[in-house]
Amino acid sequence: MHYLAFLLLFFTSCHTPMQSDTTHLYDFTQHASSDWEVEDDTVMGGESSGNFTVTEDGHGRFYGHVSLANDGGFSSIQANMEKGTDVGKAKAFSIRLKGDGKRYTLRVQSKPDQNYLHEASFPTSGKWETVTVPFETMEAMHHGEPVDVAEFSGGPVHKLQFMIGNRKEQDFEVLIDWIGTVAN
Repeated sequence: MHYLAFLLLFFTSCHTPMQSDTTHLYDFTQHASSDWEVEDDTVMGGESSGNFTVTEDGHGRFYGHVSLANDGGFSSIQANMEKGTDVGKAKAFSIRLKGDGKRYTLRVQSKPDQNYLHEASFPTSGKWETVTVPFETMEAMHHGEPVDVAEFSGGPVHKLQFMIGNRKEQDFEVLIDWIGTVAN
């Protein structure tokens, strides 16, 4: 009996099913690669090199090399949400991905003319997983510096950005299945 209970607990804790209250903001498909653009530290003189493609399996593949040369140190992909997507009833972002064991950062912009983004970093395990990023953990930042405004609390999302910038020179690769929100 204890063995059966152990097996049940083991298998339910190893699998993270999509929650019924999850809404997808972005699913990666063959037609999605043009929606996303790479932005590296080259915009400020750095030498990092990021790439983005959509795999045959329909996963966004973000990969490349982060360089610390010339005070650089980040690579990112971003997508503009033309009309803004309202996530007002949600409490967290949810990302289905397969990372490489490194930390990544999810960033969102609430207004097209806003000069800061709300962000939160999270580790990846190297396996397919669903990462939850609660809104209350997202801090407002402008060029790596905190901004004195309230935490992200939902509402419109005009830009999604996915970034690596761990203050180390490193190769990276992450596959992203979807980015969504969780209502509770």
